[in-house]
Amino acid sequence: SILAVGFPTAASLANSFDRDLVHEVGNALGDECQAEDVAVLLGPGINMKRSPLGGRNFEYYSEDPYLAGEIGAAFVNGVQEKNIGTSLKHFAANNQETFRHNINEKISRRALHEIYFPAFKACVDAGLKSVMSAYNQINGKACTRNEWLLTDVLRKTWGFQGTVISDWHAVYDQVSAIRAGNDLDMPGKRDVCVILDAVRNGTLAETALDRATTNVLKMILQTPAMRGAR
Repeated sequence: SILAVGFPTAASLANSFDRDLVHEVGNALGDECQAEDVAVLLGPGINMKRSPLGGRNFEYYSEDPYLAGEIGAAFVNGVQEKNIGTSLKHFAANNQETFRHNINEKISRRALHEIYFPAFKACVDAGLKSVMSAYNQINGKACTRNEWLLTDVLRKTWGFQGTVISDWHAVYDQVSAIRAGNDLDMPGKRDVCVILDAVRNGTLAETALDRATTNVLKMILQTPAMRGAR
């Protein structure tokens, strides 16, 4: 028979207000990932709960930036202590399911930095390995194509050194996504000729492609399999 381990939802974990407990849950999930040959856990999700009707409220921690950041960082530390990567999602302002692929979230920069960003930054400060870029637009620019979001804020201001992974089918343009700072386009392989042509004709700097490739390889080299685990 196949056994599965059930853990409380993110909402329930945040309701505990217990960093140590969430850290233990992260440790346990790290063990589960090792047992199932999973190298990167797609979580935690720490977007703000803007409406009680949000379809994914159960898998986000809170409507409070501080609580979500503290619980998220504890979870990230717990999982990554087991040499399993985490992919923090969904960066950023992915706070509703309705029209999530094309909605334009019009948010002031002050609101972004005071409400929607702090939990992400707390997890980056905790040593996060990867961030998942979101479907939606922020102020007219899709997150996967948003250089201000993925490069200026995430890397230059916060000092993130890991890999940016897109949400599934969230890369609407491969070339502009790499240029903006999105390293890995999920799920699976797409036609790379578009990228190669852009490098050849000068519309995509080869250094940008090198950066994305290096970030993906660094993540791979940190996986248990590459460290000799069986």
